[in-house]
Parts: sequence; structure tokens; C-alpha cells
Amino acid sequence: MNGEDRDLGMGRAITRRDFVQGVAVAAAGATALGRANSAFAQAASAPNPDTYPPLRTGMRGAHPGSFESAHELRDGGTFAAPEATGETYDLVVVGGGLSGLAAAHFFRKQNGPSAKILILDNHDDFGGHAKRNEFYHNGKQLMANGGSSYLVAPTQWTPDAISLLEDMNVDWKSPRYPRQRGLQTDLKLGPATYFNKEYYGRDQLVAGGSITNPTPEYLKRTLLTPQMQAEVLRLYKGKTDYMAGMSAEAKYNALWSMTYHDYLLKVAKFSPELLTYARGAWCLGNDMCTAWFAFFRYRPGFEGLGIERPHWSPEGPEHDASDYNWVCGNSDLARLIVRSLIPGTLPDGDWRAIQHERVNYALLDQASSPARIRLSSIVTGARHIGQKLPQFEPEGREVLVSYINGGRHKSVIGKNVVMACMNNVVPYLCPDLPEQQKDALHQAVRAVNQQTNVMFRNWEAFAKLKVANLTCPNSFFGTMNLSGGTLVNNAMQPIRDPSEPILVGYGTGSNSGVLSNMQMVKELTEGNPPPVGTPNDDQFRIVRAGMLATPFELWERKIRTMAAGALSGGGFDPARDILAITVNRWPHGFATGRNMVNEADSYDQLSPTVTAKQKFGRIAICNSDAAGTSLVQSAISEAYRAINDLRPKAYGFYEFV
Repeated sequence: MNGEDRDLGMGRAITRRDFVQGVAVAAAGATALGRANSAFAQAASAPNPDTYPPLRTGMRGAHPGSFESAHELRDGGTFAAPEATGETYDLVVVGGGLSGLAAAHFFRKQNGPSAKILILDNHDDFGGHAKRNEFYHNGKQLMANGGSSYLVAPTQWTPDAISLLEDMNVDWKSPRYPRQRGLQTDLKLGPATYFNKEYYGRDQLVAGGSITNPTPEYLKRTLLTPQMQAEVLRLYKGKTDYMAGMSAEAKYNALWSMTYHDYLLKVAKFSPELLTYARGAWCLGNDMCTAWFAFFRYRPGFEGLGIERPHWSPEGPEHDASDYNWVCGNSDLARLIVRSLIPGTLPDGDWRAIQHERVNYALLDQASSPARIRLSSIVTGARHIGQKLPQFEPEGREVLVSYINGGRHKSVIGKNVVMACMNNVVPYLCPDLPEQQKDALHQAVRAVNQQTNVMFRNWEAFAKLKVANLTCPNSFFGTMNLSGGTLVNNAMQPIRDPSEPILVGYGTGSNSGVLSNMQMVKELTEGNPPPVGTPNDDQFRIVRAGMLATPFELWERKIRTMAAGALSGGGFDPARDILAITVNRWPHGFATGRNMVNEADSYDQLSPTVTAKQKFGRIAICNSDAAGTSLVQSAISEAYRAINDLRPKAYGFYEFV
């Protein structure tokens, strides 16, 4: 090992990092707290990653072991005949994300609490992208969102989606609930910009502002050239009308007809170098989204055009005020649904009262429970079997669902099946589907995203430097934040003392979308990013492959190097002060709809989502892909629709179930 690796702490074994999460530390914390009803006191019995998945660190999200067999099936591999478990269920759900959990809830609501339900999920935890990360250290329980963050404007949801919230006793009508800040301090901590040595020649942290909200005085303190200072200032603060003389309607149409990349280069006349400071919008690069979409998402460069954004823009103040935030993201909703399906997995109380409580994973797959969740189960097939029904239901009465669990290929029988996995997986699992439907399902190509949470031994360096939120241009991670709003401890008391452990969030700089950060894209593709103008789906595939091939070691090195460079002036030591790292990679992240950049000619045609989600015999399909939007309400509404698709239907003198 070289000296640089030792200084970064790369030699620290994974087992050593995991031990921070383990029994010795947690049990000591329980003793110190002395509270029998606290999560930490419960930790004495099973406070380790072996029995509680949210504590697992390292590579999470699409973690090793959760996708390899599925890729083998995709590539034409076959498996030995499954061994029958002898289990038959009224409903088998393939996928334990929010859509799959919601489908199980709606089915039980229709068919009663005794309905036998099995949920199979390829991950070692439920919730899908609604992921919860937890950390324990020195008597502190720290929690963070690992994926899906919040409910977008539930006041505008459909009645069926709202019914799920009401069934879970979620107070969705209340005013926006502020995220409970883990860090609450009277110290004046502010924004800063970190310029990294690799790109700029030396490390520099410039506190007291950010290049995303710059002043001329602030920019003069940075490593940017005078020319680039002027361009950054014009980008973020300029009021020039780059479409002067055009009507508002003409401006809107023009923005629809070009990419954000072309708008900045050809209309606003910025230099190519400036584009590294103008990320794309949402999870898209600046060459992947229209200029209108970038305008709609409040990206910079449009303030002088004199046109208004729709009031329902997701970045706008009106829309933002109606969002519903949880401490640990939408994993809190997943936990409530699981408790409803399998009583006893969590204590009684609303989601705030049980935030610090751990799910009893030992109860998820018990034969005595009508509803069961079987984790680490990669489904390999779902095919109709048995007696053929009349012409109205030609595919058969029951479905054989096969899956791999613990290295063994097994099967169960479902009287009904809901495919709540990704659309592009379904054709491989259900080879009997009509070819037209398979083609439609394959068109759902998801965007790539990530969420990384790092436990620091303390936040003394941040306090000394008087910074909390770092913008990091041309870095692997685009942001590094102390006050992400997702941190709490076991007693729901805020973190005030700089000597206390804390979580630091590493983001891409644009809604966790990897394609919006070209430096990350370059690293994940080994210096061969997709050329500008490459179709969106192809860019997603290229970066997805790179993300899955990139070892955890690279992520760890980037995390440690960034912290060392940015915080060295505050006495930070990455080898000493970084205690645990959780990288939530989502190579199949956000569902996407049609995009005017690549699909303008098909925009008015029937969406492939309509064909893709058609019921096939006793198999229904639900997920956010089915709606073409990456929203929780879409996942829930599609689950409601899928369960209704499976309801008995009468034809003449017959009723088929």
C-alpha cells in the first residue's frame, strides 16, 4: 500500500468499518441510555447488520447478489428445474418496492385479512428505492434516506393513492412537515465551494458563498479565471434576454425544440467550458433534456427571457410547499405498509413515533402469517400452468413463480400474480407474453442515480471552517452536505456538539442524477463517456454498465479524497474521521417518460406504457414504469389499477377468477 492510500484510510478493512455498526458498540450505547423502550436498548438482542439490513454499509441499493442471476437470465442463461415448495398463495407479488407493497395492501383490502400473500424481492431489504440507511456509534442512532426522498404534492394525488396514505394514518393534509434536522447549532455555518486539485491544480475551499449563487467579490476569491468568473456570473445572475424580439409563445416553442446544451452554446453564447458549471436537469445531462425542461426545473440561464414557469414546476415554491417530507425518505411509508401487512414487525404509533424503532425482520417470512415477505429472492419465471380456461382467459388458472433463494431454485404457485418489478425485466420472466407487449415493456429504460451517506467521527472540521454545504464543481461528487435534513439520533435529540458523530451526504448536484455530473460519468465509464447527442436510453445503458462494473473501492477513494481536500484546513483526517460509508447505487433508478429530444415524432402517439401494462391471464403489471413517471403516487395508483385488473370478471353465465 502506498503512502497516499494509508493517509486516506483505504487500508481499513471492511470488517473493521462494519464493527462500528456491531454488537459491541450498540450494546454499550444501550447500557448508557438505560431506556428499555428505546431502539438502542432493543439493539442488545440483534443490533448487527446480519439481522438488520438498514445497518449494512458498503455497496447498497443494487448490492452484490441482488442482480447477477437476473442478468444471467437476460443473457440467455437457464436454470435447473425449480423444486416445489408446496406453497400456494392467493397473490404473489414480484417486487417489494412501494408499488409491490401497495399492491399487496390493496389486494388484502379487497379480499380480507386472511388472504395469503407472498412478496418476493431480489434485494436483502424491502422498499425498493425507498431505502433507509442507519448507523450506530457511541450511543448515537443516525439515519438517512438512501433513495426515494419525499411525496410530491399529495394534495394533488388521485383518491386511490390517497387512500393508501389514509389507511396508514399518514397526515398528508397537514402543512408541509419540516425535515427534522439532525444538526441544530447556533454556530454560523454556511455554503462554500470546493475546487479539487485534480481539475484545478490545487485544492481550494472558498467559504462564505457558492458559485451557484455568486457575487463578483466571491468569484474573485476562487481559482476561476477572470473570463470564467464573468461567464459563471452571467449564467447564474444574468438578466439578458437571449431571445429578444420573440413573443412568449415563440420562446416556449423554441425552448421545446432544442437541448439545454444547445441553448447555452448557440443561443446564450456561453463557452464550452462553462457547460461544466451548468449541469443538466433532474437526472439528465444538459444534452439530454430540452431547454424548456431545464427552464421548467429552474436551471440557470433563463432569467432574462421574461416568460413564466408553470406554477406546478417541481422546483417552484408553490409546488415545493405542498410536498410531504419524511426523515428517512419514503422508506417510512414502506415501513408502515409492512407493519400493516405483518403486525408486530413494528410497534404501534405514527411514523414519527416509531422512527427510531427497528423492524423485526425475523417476522417477515413466517408460515403462520397470511402475508409474507421473502427477501434475497431473485425471480426467474412466472408462467401459467394447469387447466386451460375458456376463451376469455386462455392463459390458464394459476401461475408457477420460480425464484432463486439461498442458492436454490424454488417455486411457489400464485392464483394471482403482480409483476411489480421493472418493466424491462418482465419479458424475461414471462416469455409467453405477446410480442407486442414485450416490445413495449423493453422500451422502459430507467435513468441512473445514486445516494451516498458517510458517517464522520465528528464535524469539528466543518465547525472550524464555518461551512455546512459544499458545491464541488468538476468533482466526482457535485455536493457534500452536513445539513441534508435526514439525521436524527435514537432519542430524537438534535446533534449540537461538534465532537458528536454525524452523517454527511455526497450527491451529484442535481437530484442524485448521475448523468447530470459529467465528472462522475467519466469516472464510471473509464474516461469514455457517451458523446454529446447520444440518445438518452443509450446514455443510460452505458453509464449503468459502468456503475455496475465500478468497484466500491473507487467510490470510497473519491469520498475520502474529496473530504481530505475540502476539509484539510479544519484538521480533518480521512483515515481517522471517516467511520462508515454507504453507497446506494441505483443503475435502474428513475422511470422516465417520453423525451422531446429523441422522441418528438412520437409524442402524440399512444404511449408504450399503455400496451406494456395490460393484464395477461392471472398476471398483472404495476410499477412507476407503467405510468412513465418516477413518482410515488404513480407507483401506488398503478398498484391499485393492477389489483382491479385481477378482480373476478363475469362473462355471460360464467365468472372467471
